[in-house]
Amino acid sequence: MVSGGGAFSLVTQQWMAVLDNRGRSREVSLQQLFEEAGSFRTLSGELATQDVAVLRLCLAILQRALDDEYPERADDVPEVLERLDDEWDSTVVPAVLGYLESHASRFDLFDPFAPFFQVAGMHTTKGEFSELNKLILDMPAGKPFLTSRSATAARLITPAEAARWLVHLQAFDPSGIKTGVVGHPRANGGRVYPEGVAWTGQLGLVHLLGGTIQQTLLLNLWAVRLDPETRARDLPPWERPVAALEPTPDLLQRPTGPVDLYTWQSRRALLRGGPDGVTGVLVTYGDRFLIQERQGVTDLEPMSLWRYSKPQTAKCKYSVQMPRKHREGVALWRGLAAVVPRENMRGADEDKPTLLVEHAASLVGSGLLPDRVVRYRAVGAVYGAQESVIDEVVEDSLDLPAAVLDRQAHALRGVALDAVHAANQGVIALARLARGLATAAGAGRDEAVGPGERAFESGWSALDEPYRRWLVETLAHSVDEPLLAQGAWHRLAWQTLAGIGHTLVASAPDKAWLGFGGAGKRDDVGAVYRRFQRGLGAALPHAWPARGETYAHVGSAPAPLLTEEES
Repeated sequence: MVSGGGAFSLVTQQWMAVLDNRGRSREVSLQQLFEEAGSFRTLSGELATQDVAVLRLCLAILQRALDDEYPERADDVPEVLERLDDEWDSTVVPAVLGYLESHASRFDLFDPFAPFFQVAGMHTTKGEFSELNKLILDMPAGKPFLTSRSATAARLITPAEAARWLVHLQAFDPSGIKTGVVGHPRANGGRVYPEGVAWTGQLGLVHLLGGTIQQTLLLNLWAVRLDPETRARDLPPWERPVAALEPTPDLLQRPTGPVDLYTWQSRRALLRGGPDGVTGVLVTYGDRFLIQERQGVTDLEPMSLWRYSKPQTAKCKYSVQMPRKHREGVALWRGLAAVVPRENMRGADEDKPTLLVEHAASLVGSGLLPDRVVRYRAVGAVYGAQESVIDEVVEDSLDLPAAVLDRQAHALRGVALDAVHAANQGVIALARLARGLATAAGAGRDEAVGPGERAFESGWSALDEPYRRWLVETLAHSVDEPLLAQGAWHRLAWQTLAGIGHTLVASAPDKAWLGFGGAGKRDDVGAVYRRFQRGLGAALPHAWPARGETYAHVGSAPAPLLTEEES
């Protein structure tokens, strides 16, 4: 048992939101989380971004606590992780509790000298604090109608919720003008001008997901290899000198490793309140993180997708990789090439894959992946208005057959990626059909854009569940004959998209079938539909063994609409 120590110790006080294995919501302390990690399904805070920020905090604690267990060789990682999974109660829990005990004083939310993730004594010239909308993401400034909180709840929150949002603040806080607290080196007229979003918010985060929090922590542990000397310098804030308003003295030599990145102090903050509740906050800029200046981070940050930036490379005069952000409304599988690249070795002018891919590949066949399925989870923030606000939180997950990660399974990986490309081309053909039908009905070019965009989104939406199912039910069982899986996907995608196309044609107005309008002769439905059939055939050439006829989906089996000769 770890001693509590302060007024609100994150080690012993309940503050982390989780779902247990029965689906019940609970708040637990750091001590409880690690002691009962196998009994909890997942973190379950207010937002997905909050959960991933807390997960990274827990990984930093775990990696530091298990430093003596660090595998000597990369090939030893799966074996050591399996052993720790079996010995969680006897090895992991004592190591973590001992580590937390030794640093317990730095985990007090309201410590007068070193409050957790804060700077003691921060103040403005007038002694003012900001309202809680500077801390809480679901309370956007100036938009009270976007929150379900009552006026009272907006003025006072529990220390437990404040702690969750504080961890989130250091990870995802937007850019914009911050409070110019007394003594801040960049304060000017009571303000500190924009310096960018917090570090984690710059990323397109992905992490591996297990069936329990215990498995999730182990699956994401040691995805980056560090030598002993570097590992000894890869420290979280609670093992560093107490933070001040000035930037950390060794800032130019950092980040050192994943622990440093998981707990990067992008902001200087101070909560107003105590064990009975929190009523305000001060937030200003802390340790700046500009990715262009820190390109070594691509070998240290395991959870991000990366993209080669030609403009930034030209500007900086050296090869620059930027985080590949998640796009709102775009499923993770549509960007599969960014998660699982076609080749293992890529040039300097190509996108760099996430380090978690190689790590996950090394775990294939271990007890941590008993069903041979790797579960990726993507989380990210979409910033708007010069990155001064968070518009949306993006989250998605993808079950990927472990065989696709095999370095030697080039054909299988190629089929998985080609299936996404084929789907894209098929959806484009569907969008062209919708635009063509609108034009045939008399719509102008601009008026036809809307129907095309709606068909585009409908096509992707309709293919979403089939592709996910195809990955784990068909491709995963076609390791020796991946081309059979390719044919199965082409047929499935054909039936899905042709079915939507058939519905669009059936709903076309009578005048669209005539091909005449006020401006004279124009395409009719038949001409537009024949182009769609050809486009779908080019996108999905392996749909049917015999190509004498072009099919659309009717019921559960393909039925001919137009023969190739008629088209």
